[in-house]
Amino acid sequence: MLKKILKWTGIVLGSLVLLLLVFYGVVYTQTEASINKVYNVKLQQLSIPDDSASYVAGRHIAEIRGCVGCHGANLATGEVFADENSPIGYIQASNITAGKGGIQYTDQDWIRALRHGLGKDNKPLWFMPSHEICGLSNQDMAAVISYVKKQPPVDKTTPQKSIKPLGRILTFVGEFPLLPAEEINHNATYVDDVKMVVNADYGKYLAVTCTGCHSANFKGAPSRSPEQPPIPDISSTGHPGNWTQQEFVQVFHTGKTPEGRVLSKYTPVKSFTYSDDELKAIYLFLHELK
Repeated sequence: MLKKILKWTGIVLGSLVLLLLVFYGVVYTQTEASINKVYNVKLQQLSIPDDSASYVAGRHIAEIRGCVGCHGANLATGEVFADENSPIGYIQASNITAGKGGIQYTDQDWIRALRHGLGKDNKPLWFMPSHEICGLSNQDMAAVISYVKKQPPVDKTTPQKSIKPLGRILTFVGEFPLLPAEEINHNATYVDDVKMVVNADYGKYLAVTCTGCHSANFKGAPSRSPEQPPIPDISSTGHPGNWTQQEFVQVFHTGKTPEGRVLSKYTPVKSFTYSDDELKAIYLFLHELK
C-alpha cells in the first residue's frame, strides 16, 4: 500500500513539474518574442526648437513628467528599479546624455523613444513609460527633446539589464509593465498645443504621469516591495478626496498631508515642480473621478 502511495505521489509531483516546465517554456517563448519584436512605425516629423524659452519649458515638462525623477537630475544617474538582489531582474534607468555610456540620439530617435517606447533598433525599451509620455502635445514634446539634447554629456555606464524567471512570469500575466510599447497606439496623432487652463481637462493632461504608480484609474495599487507602503487611491474616493484644493497644493510644497502625516520617500511630491495652477487643475480632475 505504501509503495502504491509513493508511486502515485511521484507521478503527481512529476506531472506538476512537467506542467510547470511547459508553462515556463511558453512564458519564456512569448516574453522573448515580445522583447525582440521589431515594430514598423511611421515616425512623426517635429521641428525641435533651439531657443531658451523652449529649453526652460522642456526642463519643466521633464521634471513633472518623471524624466528627471527616473534618470536623475543630470539625466545620467538613473534610478535602480530592480537591483541585483531582486527576483525580477536588473533594471536601471539609462544614462540618456551623450556622454560615454549614454546614448547618441537624433531627433527621430527621440521621437521613436518618447512617442513609441522603442529603441534605435525599433525594439521595445524596457520599463520606459512612453505610454505616459506619448500623449504630449507636439509643442511640449518638441520642448522636452530640446531640453534633453542640450544636457551636458556625463560619462556613466549603466549595468546590463536582465530579466529573471519571476520577471518574465509577471510580464506574461500582465502584472509587470516591462514593455510599455505594447500599450501604445502607434498610429495615433497628437494635437499641436494644449493650453494651460485651471480646469479638469488640463488636469487630466497632466495627471497621466500619476498612473505609473497609482494605476490607470487612480485608485492605487498594492505595495511593490516589502518596505514600500501600499500605493493610495488619489481619486475623490480616496483620502485626498477629503482635502480642499489649497490643502492638496500644500501637500506638494511641504511633503505633509493636512493631517500632519509626513509622506514617505516613495511619494516624492516635493520633487515635482508643478505650479500652483497646474496642481489646482490636477485636483479638479481627480475630484471628478468617482
